[in-house]
Amino acid sequence: SGAEGGARTHVARPVPAAVKERRWQAMQERERQRKERLREQARVLKGQSRLPPRMEERAREEEAKEREAAAQRAASAAESEAASAAAAFRMRPIPAEVRMPMWEQMQLEEAGRAERISREAARLARRSKLPPRMQEEAESRSRERRAREERERIKADAEKDLTFTPMIRPLPASTSKPAGFRPKPPKPPPPPQPFELLTDAIKDPGGKGTLPAPAEKERVLRDMARDELVLPERRWPYLSTRAPVQPKAPPPAVAVPPPPTTTSTELRRAALEMDKLKRQIEEERTAQAEARRREEAKEATKKVAGALDLPSARDKARREREEAAARRRAFQREQAEKDAAHRTALGDMYARVAQRPFLFQQQGIDAKVFEETQAAYDKFESALKKQGLSDLLDLPR
Repeated sequence: SGAEGGARTHVARPVPAAVKERRWQAMQERERQRKERLREQARVLKGQSRLPPRMEERAREEEAKEREAAAQRAASAAESEAASAAAAFRMRPIPAEVRMPMWEQMQLEEAGRAERISREAARLARRSKLPPRMQEEAESRSRERRAREERERIKADAEKDLTFTPMIRPLPASTSKPAGFRPKPPKPPPPPQPFELLTDAIKDPGGKGTLPAPAEKERVLRDMARDELVLPERRWPYLSTRAPVQPKAPPPAVAVPPPPTTTSTELRRAALEMDKLKRQIEEERTAQAEARRREEAKEATKKVAGALDLPSARDKARREREEAAARRRAFQREQAEKDAAHRTALGDMYARVAQRPFLFQQQGIDAKVFEETQAAYDKFESALKKQGLSDLLDLPR
């Protein structure tokens, strides 16, 4: 055992015998021998059954290739055996966890775990962000908090060496209140004065009335209108959106000179107009040809219908309407007959039900019929007994 941390000295285990044995090569050799036996059997069978010349030549080529491959495998096996015999055993390096004390290894693992946890927390914090405005607000608050903590830390570091404490003297006796001191009573508030309207002081220029005259009102309104237009708070940029906007005359129209033109521009414009005119003429011709074709097709259809004595589209539609009306009337008649037959059957059923006796009467009739039937049976049995034929009915004598 070592001196540091109780670490033990690494001792290599002996090399197992199975490592030195060439089991895989032996398996390959057995498989090769098996294939050789199968090929030999195939050669014997081929010798017994004559093959075509081309197939025999191909078989000989395959055998030659196989022999060359076998020779190469044998040579490589011999070289590998010689190399393995010449190579010396080399021990693997001792793992770091064997040399390192267990406590230090645990400390390193714990530090790596804490670092991984912090990286994962930072990654999750980056991924889980708030909406833009809320995220900006949270970041600003975080910055302010960090700045405040930093200022407090700096202030605490600066003030930790300030140990001076000033001496506070007691108040002199002259500033203390005497024993018989009484505060002065507060002054009472002044009595309220009634509010006086100054409307009566406004008089017309003639001074004939005590209330504002119409002329005085008009003068006040004119002053208010002038203030709306002249006062600084009613002008730009102090103008409110609620202020009246005075209409302004539109600026005079300025004659815009035509854009300059060149000969190439005029030629290009003329070429475009010519192409447009050609397209319009071609479209008109196409539309006229289509209209003529439709007219000719309509005339041909009329002629064929007249030659074959076929009805026109109007006659066909009228005939279909008449047939539909006839089917509708037949359906209505059939429904009316069915309704009448149903009402008749329902009336007959009601009549039969009305003619039948009540339930208690029917029960009495059924009981009477049963009694009469039993009496007829008893009479018949008694007549058989008198005649000595009761054994036919399996009755006792």
